[in-house]
Order: sequence, then C-alpha cells, then structure tokens
Amino acid sequence: MSEKRAVVIAGGEINDDLALSYLKEDDYIIAADRGLAFLEKHKILPDLAVGDFDSAPQGFIETYRAAHPQVRVRAYNWEKDYTDLEIAALAALEEGCSRVDLIGATGSRLDHVMGALQTLSLLLDRGCGGFVVDPCNRISMHDGAFSLRKDSQWGKYVSLFAWGGAVSGITLKGFHFPMENGSLQTSGTLAVSNQIEEEQAEVLFESGRLLLIESKDTP
Repeated sequence: MSEKRAVVIAGGEINDDLALSYLKEDDYIIAADRGLAFLEKHKILPDLAVGDFDSAPQGFIETYRAAHPQVRVRAYNWEKDYTDLEIAALAALEEGCSRVDLIGATGSRLDHVMGALQTLSLLLDRGCGGFVVDPCNRISMHDGAFSLRKDSQWGKYVSLFAWGGAVSGITLKGFHFPMENGSLQTSGTLAVSNQIEEEQAEVLFESGRLLLIESKDTP
C-alpha cells in the first residue's frame, strides 16, 4: 500500500524555494494559520485550512473564504487548548495519512519549535511518522531502529537526543563516532554533531524514543 503523505504549511518561517519544491501533486495539503497566506500567494489550494488565523492579515480569512468556497476551512477561537500545528496534524490523521511533514514550523519562536517537536512525538504515539523540515534541518522522532543513507541525508550532521526519558542499548554503525550498547539521558550532549561515514548508517536501540536532527550550517 502506498504511503499517504500530508504536508502541513504552518505559520512560522517559510522558505519559498523549499516549500514549493517539497510539495507533490498527490500530497494532502493542510494550511495552518498564516500558512494559508503563503499558499494563496503562490496560487496553491490546500485540501484543508485550520487555525485561529490570528497571525494572518486582518480580514484575510473572510476574503479567502469568499474567493475559495471549495476549500474546507476550520476556524477556531484563539483561546483554545492546542496549537494550530497540532490541530493540523490531528486533522491529517483523521484523513488517514500515515506520514505528516511540517513546513513553516520553525523560526524565531522557540516555544513554537518545541511545540512542533511535541507534535512529532504525538504523531508517533498514534503510529504516524513525519518530519519537521526547514532549509537547514530535517527533524524526526523514532521509537525503533532506523537507517540513514549518506547520499540522501539532510546536510552534514546527525544529532540524537533522548526524548521523554533515557534511551538504552544504543548501537551506532557507519558513523564517525560509533557506539556499542550505549545510552542517552535527557541531559548532556553526547550524540550531537555526529557524521555519516559509510554509504549507510544504522541506529539501533532497545528502549526509549530518539529525536533525530539532520542539519547543516546556514549557507
């Protein structure tokens, strides 16, 4: 069965080139808050738009609805319990998506970045994979072994963090800094800025949840 991918365009910093090249014809596209203004600018109609739209230009959502009645819009009061990004991710699950990628989920607001990471963890709780993607980072969450190919990694560096508790029984193969039956705690920087040296690198672990950040420096 083919994977149904949702791409959420959120209201953080959006790199036009990245976002436009990332979107594919068969993606389920969800606009979250100001992400809808980005899609409108580039004449892309989403399958769904959600949010309180408090960061969109004043009057934008009313004008948008009138111009595009075929687009489903779920508007929320800003005094809500969940971020627009989480609402969008859960909407993707409702549509049967097995992967949810988040663009425009990073930027100057570190609380929003942390919220995006928590959203990745929430998706994994529901059995759904996904990525937070920006020009310098591709971030994912894992609760089981995975591999990385050097020719398709996102940048030069690979960093691992224990998420939600210690991670034990870690073995790293194909990296500059290997590890055999090691562990990561929720404090410390042991597995930051590793590099892939073989054609394919393997990350094995026995328990816990790993946050993976593939990164590169700003050009």
